[in-house]
Amino acid sequence: MPYAIVIGAGVVGAATAHALTVAGAQVVVLEGGQVAAGCSAATFAVDITRVKTPPALFDLALASVAEHARLQRADADQAWVHPTATLEWEETQADRQRLRERIRRLHRCGYPAEWLAPQRVRAVEPALAMPPQGSDEEPTEVAFYPEGGWYDPPAFVRALLRRAKRQGASVHVNDSVIGMTVDDGRITEVCTASGQRLTADVVVNCAGPQAAGIAALAGAELSVRQIAGMVAITTPVHTGLQTILAAPDLNARPHLGGRVMLHSWLIDRELEDTPASRRRALAEELLRRAGTLIPMLSQATVEASRVGLRPVPPDGLPIVGFPSEVANLYTVVSHSAIHLAPILGVLAARELTGDRQHRLDPFRPTRFRPGADRPQAVDESTRTMLARIEASNGCETADVR
Repeated sequence: MPYAIVIGAGVVGAATAHALTVAGAQVVVLEGGQVAAGCSAATFAVDITRVKTPPALFDLALASVAEHARLQRADADQAWVHPTATLEWEETQADRQRLRERIRRLHRCGYPAEWLAPQRVRAVEPALAMPPQGSDEEPTEVAFYPEGGWYDPPAFVRALLRRAKRQGASVHVNDSVIGMTVDDGRITEVCTASGQRLTADVVVNCAGPQAAGIAALAGAELSVRQIAGMVAITTPVHTGLQTILAAPDLNARPHLGGRVMLHSWLIDRELEDTPASRRRALAEELLRRAGTLIPMLSQATVEASRVGLRPVPPDGLPIVGFPSEVANLYTVVSHSAIHLAPILGVLAARELTGDRQHRLDPFRPTRFRPGADRPQAVDESTRTMLARIEASNGCETADVR
């Protein structure tokens, strides 16, 4: 079995390290900060299978939800899966049409989704302040997804790293990878800030938004864009919120201890031009907007706000496999990482212990080489994110349909 160095102790690194130890590999995890302290701690962290396209990614998302459930059943001490239904509606005619098309696609796939009349919406989510019945502002089409839920990424990371350590893995925090020695197309040594000089059969790059920088240390090229996002967490308040709300330009979900987590693409648009000292004001604006949707939030304040850098490949699809430049550098990086991490970790571990996984073929890093046959369709969730963040900034977004 291989000796593996896993770089990154976020959700993807933890899932991959755990799966490798289960497969019998010797594993060292290197993390430049604390575990689950980067993007893994600053994500809205919900099951978004419904917006995962093309079909290969949709199937992967379904499999990862099942793997989350399997892992959770085996760990009663650490709960990170919180089953919760989702309500979604749109405002513009174009967005409503896209939502209708999505529901039709999901019906063809057998994925549970239905339309609710406003009266039923009020019954399903009493915390929601719906516009007056019959008014122009009242949404006439609200999609309801009874399955899915939200995740607690730090709990997930702690649970899987704890299991990995029981299997013999070692985890080194606050020790950044600062260099690599490459000889004849293979990494022969990994150097860390503390002075460690490590060797391994394979180096697994799970560094999320820093993955491109790690690849560059080995002379490899990896195209991963960093896109900032903010979540705000309220103080505990009795809102009665029972569902995940995917409203136009605002997302809200239950959080730990009676808190509510909030996110908005409108706020994300402002992050690049807002100094860190003023980000608290953005979080408070996010809470103010959420209060129009969930009136009981008027009794809450912002307890914490977190900004993370999302790792986003050009087509929004995961990048999994060996680049052409370095024979023993294996990459596992993905947007929607908490959702996809369990299955990506399992499939990567199988490959690294000798069992090639053809279901990962659409996600190979070699698809970005000049002349490569790239997928024509990309992740719908990435398309939506880029359109909503960039359109108002006057940026042109590539046609990624």
